[in-house]
Amino acid sequence: MISKYSKEDINDIENLGQEVNPKFKELFHINNLKEYEIIYVYKENDKILGFLHILDLDKVEILNLVVDSQYRNQRIASLLLDYLFDEVSKPVILEVRESNIPAINLYKKFNFMEIARREKYYENENAIIMERSDLK
Repeated sequence: MISKYSKEDINDIENLGQEVNPKFKELFHINNLKEYEIIYVYKENDKILGFLHILDLDKVEILNLVVDSQYRNQRIASLLLDYLFDEVSKPVILEVRESNIPAINLYKKFNFMEIARREKYYENENAIIMERSDLK
């Protein structure tokens, strides 16, 4: 089931985020979100298996799409993206490491197109900027 996060979810979101980025807590301050930040969580049996963290401004920016490593390849990320596209009618933008081929392939399935690159954005690795602008 997908829903907006609640304060009780913060610890689980932070722990899951740290699986992907050890500095997650320091970088994203989930316990103090801005009014334009939204987190959708995917839960089964009250356990968060994945989450989608966005900024909802003139465009929607995906900051984090994280699925518990034990539950990957079970369509959870796809379900979270489907949910997002049902909720918003703005262009959606994101940034992804160029080595993250599974994520890039997922985004391409959802009609994201590469619009730019940031050279050496992740120390020695480039970032790919992708956008989906086909609106409802």
